[in-house]
Amino acid sequence: MPITARQAPLRASSPFDTLERTFRLLTSGPGPLALDAAVLGLPPGAPVPLDRVREALLERSTPNAARHAALAALLERAKDEGGPWTVGLAGVLLFGLRAAVAPLCHVWPGRRDDIEAEALAGLLEAVAATSPSRPGLGGRLVWLARNRAKALVRRELAEQARSEHHGAACAPTLPYGHPDLVLARAVAAGVVCPEDAALVGETRLGGAKPEEAARALGIGLAAAYKRRYRAEAALANWLGGGDYAPGFVQRRPRGAYSRGAGRPRWAPALDRPPAASQRPTTPRR
Repeated sequence: MPITARQAPLRASSPFDTLERTFRLLTSGPGPLALDAAVLGLPPGAPVPLDRVREALLERSTPNAARHAALAALLERAKDEGGPWTVGLAGVLLFGLRAAVAPLCHVWPGRRDDIEAEALAGLLEAVAATSPSRPGLGGRLVWLARNRAKALVRRELAEQARSEHHGAACAPTLPYGHPDLVLARAVAAGVVCPEDAALVGETRLGGAKPEEAARALGIGLAAAYKRRYRAEAALANWLGGGDYAPGFVQRRPRGAYSRGAGRPRWAPALDRPPAASQRPTTPRR
């Protein structure tokens, strides 16, 4: 039987690749992990293996209600039983997890395994802390997983900055000038508050939808748009003023977030539904 793209052997052994292998084992054979067909809005029948559930959730034609019902059912099983069901939920969200941490891996390619492992640890925390009835379930789980991985990168950058203050003579490395660092400097300078920096960063760079950010802040969507507009105006004035180090933005690397200035060329993808409901894409280089 010919090998399909989904069944093709993986070339690396990163944490995500190991998860994919384990997911395939759990969803194949005589007793695969499966959900009731009714969860997906299908006529009652044989249970649907989770690899088929993942394929269904990635189809744009799948109703959001069915997508939420399937993820809620998986989250409940993961919270109640753990083990294989936690792996099953992570495998269903794997395409979204890969897309969410791809910019971080591009910024720090030598730490890809650590970033992916940290994202999986963040997903486990998110499983324990998230209610199955919460709206935007897939996007929320992926977002929390990515936030933990991003915190790891920030800690690494902070540690590097401390070592540079102790006489380490070396040129700035790739993450120098990363947009997240610009936002961090803006918070430290009092230009914007941490919540406004997170609002700008997550909706402009992180792939979060404004609706999700508004719910997280406990405000309406229109208020979130106004708040982001005011924060971006303050950032623009600060970047163009004399208080910001000249050349910092101009020297930043041509990375996944930016092609020299502004939003990435593939930014329209950030306006699509949450990454957990999308097939993986490869940014232009």
